[in-house]
Amino acid sequence: MDGEPLIYDLLRLIRAMDEATDSEIRDLTTSLGLTHALADALWQLDPTVSAPSMRQMAAKLHCDPSTVTFLADRLEQLSYVKRMQAPHDRRTKVLHLTEQGHMARQRLVDAATTRTPIARLTVDEQHALHQLMTKAMAPYADTGNDGSPPP
Repeated sequence: MDGEPLIYDLLRLIRAMDEATDSEIRDLTTSLGLTHALADALWQLDPTVSAPSMRQMAAKLHCDPSTVTFLADRLEQLSYVKRMQAPHDRRTKVLHLTEQGHMARQRLVDAATTRTPIARLTVDEQHALHQLMTKAMAPYADTGNDGSPPP
């Protein structure tokens, strides 16, 4: 039980960091027409990997596929994504970033990596934190709960 207060404090700090991150980039998300949920969805659309299916997005966002449909509808209205047939299965829809979506996502990434609490740490401190967070999240690595930070 000696470790309980420290763990509680660490969890409190993680929640506070999430709130501070959201607060630090709220002006940008608002200007992009994004709610927190839409910003998280846009964040998850990594242009360096294959376009995810709607079901894969639901797993990444830890939500029901019907919620992803709503988010995809809104991101399409904003011209940030386009739903297309998956190359391997025409019954499956994947989410592709549009050019506007690439630019909006890059602005989001730039803001998150320069204006948030973790950005205030030195590179060495960021490496140490990354190592510890990776170790803590290792049991979740194979379950789709990759611990990706929301914007």
